[in-house]
Amino acid sequence: MSNDIFFEKRSGLGLITLNRPKALNALNYPMIQLMHQTLKEWEKDPEVLAVLVRGEGEKAFCAGGDIRSLYESITSGRDEHAHFFRDEYDLNEYIYRYSKPYIALMNGYVMGGGMGISQGASFRVATERSKISMPEVAIGYFPDVGGSHFLSKCPGSIGQYLALTGVTLGAEDALYAHLVDWILPSEQLARFQECLEALDQQKSTADQIKVILLDLGARNKPHNAQLMERQELIDATFSLGSVGQIIARLDQLAANAPAWIGETAELMKKRSPIAMVGARETVSRGKHLSISQCFAMELALSSRWIEVGDFVEGIRALIIDKDNSPQWAYTLVELNEQKIRELFPLLSQY
Repeated sequence: MSNDIFFEKRSGLGLITLNRPKALNALNYPMIQLMHQTLKEWEKDPEVLAVLVRGEGEKAFCAGGDIRSLYESITSGRDEHAHFFRDEYDLNEYIYRYSKPYIALMNGYVMGGGMGISQGASFRVATERSKISMPEVAIGYFPDVGGSHFLSKCPGSIGQYLALTGVTLGAEDALYAHLVDWILPSEQLARFQECLEALDQQKSTADQIKVILLDLGARNKPHNAQLMERQELIDATFSLGSVGQIIARLDQLAANAPAWIGETAELMKKRSPIAMVGARETVSRGKHLSISQCFAMELALSSRWIEVGDFVEGIRALIIDKDNSPQWAYTLVELNEQKIRELFPLLSQY
């Protein structure tokens, strides 16, 4: 077993604690393997009525995968990163079809891989501390871990907006975007776990969890979500036919529009062009694919991405050297439809 992740059975509750608080509970390869193995065991265990996944500390549920270790594997010519992606996606997909109530306690930062282990949950529970994002385009990657599925299910073009910008959402906006189901006051977290440790085996587990959430003041309707106010502009802009057209339209609107329009345009100009193109392509395709097809597409794309994408350069610039000056491989002008087909012929299968 690993000290990075703990598994306990408490009076019918299977409790998983991600235990890397200094790393914001980022997932390493052993954590993924152990989590998948334990979930399979608990699915067959009659003593386990429900599973709760939480992050140690108050800062984060899970801030993603262990990017530094992936970088080291890629740059040294090893293949650990390929195994990591394959097994991570297998775990993510398995959670969607888990037969027992699986509760993701999305308190604090929930990014990338943290979304992967939470979006398939029966109960996605955020708090007012939640900071939720798919920031892959900032490091030259595309939104994976099922992002092509769950971002495509956001209202209107919000999924494209989130994928192409990597912006962070608070709990209210995440609830509006269909990325969380409940907002629970953070002062009720301990009590929530206590109640889950007193589930009645003779009653519906899912129904009991809903009652507990409501009794503790949780909400499943957003209040004052900014995305609701921005929906019309987001839909009109992020539904355009290319990343270049989206940025051009934002620039056109910026002079006579709310400040976030111009800020969004400037943010996208700093992102990896190939990552934004990949994000747009995968989320668009995800609308018409099954969950299994989405994960298959992402896995195939991940191996190709190491060869032609900006992932290594993005990690170098933001995580390793921290110079924040990535030298992206392509410009948006270069990434026309023909070039995209040359770089990623596999996308035509989806």
